[in-house]
Amino acid sequence: MNRLLSSTSLSRPLNILILDLETTVERIFGRIDNSPKNPKNRCVSAHYGWLGETTVDFVKNDIFFHNECNNPDGRDCLEEHLAYADVLVCHNAKFDVEWLLEMGFKLPPSIYCTLIGEYILAKGRRNGIGLKDTALRRKTDSFKKSDLVDENFKSGIGFEAMPLDEVIEYAEADVRTCGEIYLAQQVDFEREHNQSLSTVVSFMNDMLMFLVEIEMNGTKIDLDVLSEVKEEFEAEKEGLTVRLNQIVEQVMGDTPINLNSGADMTKVVYSRVVLDRHIHQNTFNIGTNEAGKSLMPPRMSANQFSDAVRACTRIVEKTTAICCPDCQGVGSIQKYKVKTKVKNKKKYRVQGEPYKNRTRCAVCKGLGALYQPTGQTAGLKMVPSGPMDASINGFKTDKVTLHKLIKQAKAKNNDVAVEFLTKSSRLNAISTYLDSFVAGIERGTRASGFLHPNFNQCIAATGRLSSGGGMSPNLQNQPKRGFPVRACIVSRFENGEILEIDYSQLEFRAAIELSRDSQGLADILEGKDIHKQTASIILQKDPSEVTKEERQTYGKPNTFLPLFGGTGNGMLPHEKAYFVRFGEIYEGVAAWHQRLMTGTLKDGIVQTPSGRQYFWPNVIRTRNNRVTNSTQILNYPVQGFSADLVQLSCIRALRLFREHRLKSKLILTVHDSIVSDTHPDEIDIVKQLLTEATTKVGEESEKLFGYKLVVPLDVEISHGKNWLDQEEYA
Repeated sequence: MNRLLSSTSLSRPLNILILDLETTVERIFGRIDNSPKNPKNRCVSAHYGWLGETTVDFVKNDIFFHNECNNPDGRDCLEEHLAYADVLVCHNAKFDVEWLLEMGFKLPPSIYCTLIGEYILAKGRRNGIGLKDTALRRKTDSFKKSDLVDENFKSGIGFEAMPLDEVIEYAEADVRTCGEIYLAQQVDFEREHNQSLSTVVSFMNDMLMFLVEIEMNGTKIDLDVLSEVKEEFEAEKEGLTVRLNQIVEQVMGDTPINLNSGADMTKVVYSRVVLDRHIHQNTFNIGTNEAGKSLMPPRMSANQFSDAVRACTRIVEKTTAICCPDCQGVGSIQKYKVKTKVKNKKKYRVQGEPYKNRTRCAVCKGLGALYQPTGQTAGLKMVPSGPMDASINGFKTDKVTLHKLIKQAKAKNNDVAVEFLTKSSRLNAISTYLDSFVAGIERGTRASGFLHPNFNQCIAATGRLSSGGGMSPNLQNQPKRGFPVRACIVSRFENGEILEIDYSQLEFRAAIELSRDSQGLADILEGKDIHKQTASIILQKDPSEVTKEERQTYGKPNTFLPLFGGTGNGMLPHEKAYFVRFGEIYEGVAAWHQRLMTGTLKDGIVQTPSGRQYFWPNVIRTRNNRVTNSTQILNYPVQGFSADLVQLSCIRALRLFREHRLKSKLILTVHDSIVSDTHPDEIDIVKQLLTEATTKVGEESEKLFGYKLVVPLDVEISHGKNWLDQEEYA
């Protein structure tokens, strides 16, 4: 057995076991379900070996379920290796760990994921971090191209049906490659400029085990309640669609409009149509670069932008429809085959049988009607605010843009536009709720009545969690409170409750912590309503006069934008004034922003107190005393440090739940919260432990990062029979 000396200089060499599992999958609705919670899935094989000085010298192959295997291997050998191992190393370890646990194996004391290691070393850049991409980039000795295996898998042939010798060759190469990646990462982490990252690796691997816990626990779903929510959404969607089409007819005349078409929505909202898409794209620099990122819109003055809009688009007019004279309103013409006949030795043509398919009418292009302009401008006559509003089909009508346009319509007292834009925004939201959340939960809920979500640590560049993939819905993008879909998440225990603890204004507090802004700290200690302050500045009224609706409409959406580098470009003048005022109130934040940007000009690096690093090469100074990538440079550290505090809280919560051997289950972490399915006998202790895990995370920060928090963290804790109907504790 080979042993490797630990990078943490332990008193004895570590036994490092490298492992790769191959499993069956089920293809459902075009998705690949490889979850161990799918009762149809089986573990095909386990491939593992001890890490030596340079690679895994010998790989053991246990075959459990394969078409060519009549005598499956036993569990004893793998159990012995796992029992003897100090560290288990896998690429995408969460997958392998969950399968091991589902099969009843005991885990070694420590888990190390090379996918996480590669993600951290990428420092926020979009490097390919899968095993294949990593091996090619690092030029590992043992990596073998797996084109044949990949082709088999894409064609629907699972590992259980592929030739066994190919499966073994493929898996052995993966095990050795994973071991070599691990060794290369340890060298990278020991480099002076990367040493802070070792701490990040440590707690992210601990966080991996929290995610394993909540994914394996799953959430209990009340499908009857979900069905009721679905019916309510569908009814609302139908009503919105009917009303929007009525408004379209009012402002567009008889012009046919598809509400799902970007080009058609440009006609309705902006009263314009693109003349030439290619010229429009070039004028407004629409597209993506080689890295797949959106191109920066061109810098234009207001007059230049206005001229560009007039050059690339024309005004749309209302129309009146008349029946097409060629097809009589059908949209197609029946053509007939021609038959040649002979009479008196003369050939002549006659009409034969009709063609099976009718021909599209060339005059009306299949519409059945001709649309004659009336000379009256159509649409809502909204005005795009700048080049950033341009899209490939004309101009944007996404959620953020609609929010800006609603304000513009209100300022113009255009009630029809306000109604259309507001209802369009709601329709988009309802469609997302149905397609992403309702359909996702329906799809992912097992016959047992449990949804086992999938969380991703290595996708968001900031360090924030994401979710989705496989059969799992994207739980991270759902609205926070008052979202009806939450009513279907209930307790598995009779008379049990769903408890949620949520950090309050975490990102604002993280920004004040990182900048050490004295005014921000004073506001937090005083308990000032920051959102009300924002609304008062935008609306130019005393905070005491700001209504609850104004706080939600003008305060909450804008408060934190300056924290993330927002400048107010494209906003109305009274809204943009808030961004200037924010810098005057919170001078420490503004000064910290300048330090961050100036620092990246030197070495491209921003580092958080947790040790997480972000890297932007080739940063240069731009206008207005900013730098390239400034939004990311100012945003990432706030998001990343907030994420790290939440993750430390999750790790603490899992530790406390295990120490107290609770029946209650940790089931979710969404945004800045932790959710527990709580046994009725444990409600008080769970409330106590979750409060301790979150409010005392500063102790964990000081212990792990050597960093003492100055800004106090505040939490809200609530409980209820489901995740929607929650009552806050005092």
